[in-house]
Amino acid sequence: MTDAALRRSHIDDPRTWDAFVAVGTIVLLGVACFAGAPQWVGLGAVGVLTTAAAYVAARRRMLADRPSAGFQVAAVVGTAVAAFAFGPLGAAQALAAPLLWVASGGSTRRAVVANVGLFGAVLAAFWLRDGPVALLAATQALSFAFSMLIGVWISGLARATEERDRLIAELERAQAHVARLSGERATAAERARIARDLHDTIAQDLTAIAMLAQRSELDAAGLRSIEQLAQDALAEVRGIVAAHGGVGLDDGLPVALERLGARFEAETGITVTVEAAPAELPVDAEVALLRTAQEALANVRKHAEARAVAVTLTTDASGVALAIADDGRGFDRASLTRGLGLQGLDERMALAGGSLGVVSSTAGTTVTARLAADAGVEPAGAA
Repeated sequence: MTDAALRRSHIDDPRTWDAFVAVGTIVLLGVACFAGAPQWVGLGAVGVLTTAAAYVAARRRMLADRPSAGFQVAAVVGTAVAAFAFGPLGAAQALAAPLLWVASGGSTRRAVVANVGLFGAVLAAFWLRDGPVALLAATQALSFAFSMLIGVWISGLARATEERDRLIAELERAQAHVARLSGERATAAERARIARDLHDTIAQDLTAIAMLAQRSELDAAGLRSIEQLAQDALAEVRGIVAAHGGVGLDDGLPVALERLGARFEAETGITVTVEAAPAELPVDAEVALLRTAQEALANVRKHAEARAVAVTLTTDASGVALAIADDGRGFDRASLTRGLGLQGLDERMALAGGSLGVVSSTAGTTVTARLAADAGVEPAGAA
């Protein structure tokens, strides 16, 4: 079922009107059977079926909120004929009156005029059968007033439903626009940071290699310098790939973290231990946490001079926390202006609805990313 169908009120549902007409027609045909003489039974049935047949013919137009003068005329005539054939069939106006509002196409004036014609025609039919005109006039006036109240209520409800649907559609468009802009901002920030990393590291190493290679004569020291610069550039490339390369999330975040740790240990020789509790996370939350782990390990590779790293993923009622702790030399974040990608990590976690904490000292550095439970995080085994 679509969102539009879920938001549709009972009055807007075509099946409601179909059931209303079907049940009303059956009941009125049963009443017509008590009209006595066969000609009056037949005439009463013709009047009732005229309204039902007109509804079937104009149904699509009426339920599309387009006016149908043809149905209104047929309903007024059919109801008057039924009332003329048998007094109790005047109840057919209870079937016709709300349908006249539906057939008005949202025009209150058109609906009021049609209902005036309906109740006037039924009163005329009673008068032609020599009914008590004064009593019938009072009854018709009360019935007309009740019909107006119900019709105005139905029209107001329809307008409120349309306005609600319009506001919901605008809100959904605004949310989609914000999500798109957030994604574009995150992508732009990621590209800018990669560009800075390339410029500050690999580009400088390659420039130095080019300058050394342009010398007319290269001695052993020059060749060793070129080799060292090339190795440094290769290490930087590996660091950038480790920070941004893909690690599959098909098997979940805990498995992805274990694969990331194993690959990092194999490439660097730094011991990595991973303890990751199972957790039900949205895809964007898993991506944010995985990228945080990649960036933190890339920083360990490039700057920490660590011997061991511990990656821990924990969940509880408050949410989920990912901690990457190393035993390296640490740094002073207050004096750091660029180079570790921490600003990008802050922005990534903020977009995911979480936060990033960094604690560093000469004993090591711990980077902790947190996502609250209200961001869609569920501990494993949660109902």
